[in-house]
Amino acid sequence: MRRNPIVLAWVAGLALAAAVYVVGPERLVFRLLDNLHLLGWWLAEVVAHLSDALADGVRALAIGLYVTFVALALAVLQRGGPARAALFWVSVLFWLLAVGAIGLEEGPGRWVLALALVTIAAIGMTARLRAPRPAVPSATLR
Repeated sequence: MRRNPIVLAWVAGLALAAAVYVVGPERLVFRLLDNLHLLGWWLAEVVAHLSDALADGVRALAIGLYVTFVALALAVLQRGGPARAALFWVSVLFWLLAVGAIGLEEGPGRWVLALALVTIAAIGMTARLRAPRPAVPSATLR
């Protein structure tokens, strides 16, 4: 369906005339700028709210994956695999990041680092659990 540019120009002009009449010709520029300002403020509020929600989500995911990492590390230890040092160092680094003792400023940056740390650690423990168990050396026959 092809639109006729002449009809579109007339409709747009008449719509603008109606808007100018409703707002008032002397206040048209003020109203346009005021509405643009309100739109900008509303968008800034939406972005700030999403940023807060995203920061809360990163924090919650980091804490949840830390618990996942601990459970996986304990399972690796129960199987007799190496996980003690990783459990200690990841826990120390995670809690230093969580309480802000490393010197990073308050904000989502330290939680993003904590999330990256526990994600990599949990993936590593998952790989250790998925690896085949090493064969237990049997007593050699003499």
